[in-house]
Amino acid sequence: HNIIPGSAVATEPFYVAIITPVIHYCMGGLQCTVDAECIDGRGQVIPGLYVAGEAAGGIHGNNRLGGNSLLDCVVFGRVAGKAACKYVFGAGEKFKPCPTPNEIKDLTK
Repeated sequence: HNIIPGSAVATEPFYVAIITPVIHYCMGGLQCTVDAECIDGRGQVIPGLYVAGEAAGGIHGNNRLGGNSLLDCVVFGRVAGKAACKYVFGAGEKFKPCPTPNEIKDLTK
């Protein structure tokens, strides 16, 4: 680690880098609802079709901050999975993906 003691910060050199955009992530994809349901060209939900990750378009608008692509996969993956299960098994708490854990680490037991 490059740790500088607080008393030395004022006298240490400070470097700046120019960051340019690169293509490393798909900003397009399928338009979807907040429940990860795919939307057709007329703006209607396509029943039973869900999307997550890079295939989901418009989640970040016109720009994406570095590292947020993992949120697309994890968050919308979970959202899409839950919504798909509700579609298949019905709403009204008939389906629960697993017992509700107290903490996320409980899912690894």
